[in-house]
This record gives sequence, structure tokens and C-alpha cells, in this order.
Amino acid sequence: MVRTCENCRHFRNDAGFLENALAGLASLSSAHASVRTDDGLCAHHARYVGAQASCADFAARLTTSRPGA
Repeated sequence: MVRTCENCRHFRNDAGFLENALAGLASLSSAHASVRTDDGLCAHHARYVGAQASCADFAARLTTSRPGA
């Protein structure tokens, strides 16, 4: 498994979750926007990250499906 954020259990990138977590996002645009690609939130570090990023705190996702996929 590639140790990237998109494969980490702390990573959330489903549009509904992002719009609730980032107050005001829907007023600017939408979490469904194509410019967001697969970026999302790291629940461990509480920051917005790129899906291809990685860090030393990687924890493999328990399921094979990504949230929001």
C-alpha cells in the first residue's frame, strides 16, 4: 500500500463532510468542485491536505473503499 493521505484512516475527502467541517465553504463555491480533486481533511492533524501528501503518522485504512468515493 502506498503511504499517502488518501490511503490513511485519518483522511476524509467526501464533499458533504468537507462542507460541514469548513464553515463558509459552500458560500464560496462547493466541495464538489473539480479544482479540489481528491484533497481533503486530515482528522489527526486538523488540516486540509492533498491526497498525495504523506506524513510519519500514516495509519492504514481498515477498509478498501475511501470515504466519499
